[in-house]
Amino acid sequence: MNKLLSDSPRIAIVGAGVAGAACAAGLQRAGFEVTVFDKSGDVGGRMATRRAQWTDPDGVLRTGEFDHGCPHFTATRPRFQAVIDRAVSVGCAHRWRQHLHAAFPSPQRRDVVVPTPNMPAFCRFLLSGVPLQLGRAVTGLQRCPEGWTLHLSGGCTEGPFDRVVLAIPATQAAMLLAGHQSEWARALTAVRMLPCWTLMAVTDDLDWPWDVAEVERGPLAQVARHDRKPGREPVATGLANSARWVAHATPAWSLAHLEDEPEHVTAALCEALAKLLPGPQPPHWRHASVHRWRYAQLANAASGGLDCWWSKTLGLGVCGDSFGNGSIEAAWRSGDELADGIAAAFDGAPERAVTPEPELADTAH
Repeated sequence: MNKLLSDSPRIAIVGAGVAGAACAAGLQRAGFEVTVFDKSGDVGGRMATRRAQWTDPDGVLRTGEFDHGCPHFTATRPRFQAVIDRAVSVGCAHRWRQHLHAAFPSPQRRDVVVPTPNMPAFCRFLLSGVPLQLGRAVTGLQRCPEGWTLHLSGGCTEGPFDRVVLAIPATQAAMLLAGHQSEWARALTAVRMLPCWTLMAVTDDLDWPWDVAEVERGPLAQVARHDRKPGREPVATGLANSARWVAHATPAWSLAHLEDEPEHVTAALCEALAKLLPGPQPPHWRHASVHRWRYAQLANAASGGLDCWWSKTLGLGVCGDSFGNGSIEAAWRSGDELADGIAAAFDGAPERAVTPEPELADTAH
């Protein structure tokens, strides 16, 4: 159904990452009026690509891109695979058979999915035609007889909305839920997300046999040759004969150095990467910078084993990285399941209660 339902409820989705985009796409297909809010200037959440500029020693300004968030993902369930098939068919995703270096018994080849030309492209695909309010942080929710009002940074408000979906990290969602659904807020407070420092670097080209290496020891967890990913050919004059690297630190190292100055983190991760690269001489660094992700990896999921939470009574739902196993596919499934639950509730289907949390609706199918 593409046409809006008569008297269609207005739904606000807070968060334009994979879960929020999946939820918005499902609700839009069902004919709902959806608006997506995100504090960032682009969609994608942790599926992020950064454009960096630096000056070479010869004084020439260079530009390059780095997928500094989630580097790739897998699709195992038929419903998600069908979405990936559509994304591939329109050219905003590619399947990539990586040459992987990892500890036994990991395979030497691994099949993954990579959005193109950059990581946010997949969320843009899901959000096609959905109104977006980017660069607008939601700082509070207010419920009144007319519906939900969103309080935004800068003192602005948006609303009323008939329903609200939170598709943001657990800590941020818990703050917005306080005073509206205290049980959910307490449960999300117990969810732990681990941080990650990410190194983005450019060196002279090296004889590096793998696309991705999963490191067994030291501060780095994974090292990838960004320029070998599908659709990541050099985008600027002067990047030929170079190697672009994205290296993710381990959660433990990132947590221990969470508040360190970026220049100190850059030096430490460059040193760790240099030890892994081939050749008798240290690499020639053309560029190196870091990004800190405070909420990068799920340590423990929300209680209850559900894919999402939905309260028909409040017109309030939660989905995202707090559910499932923390993968991109799990985040997509969380948002997609919540969209199904909201549509079913609108159609008059009875809300299924789950003990001991009577307002947590299991929308799995």
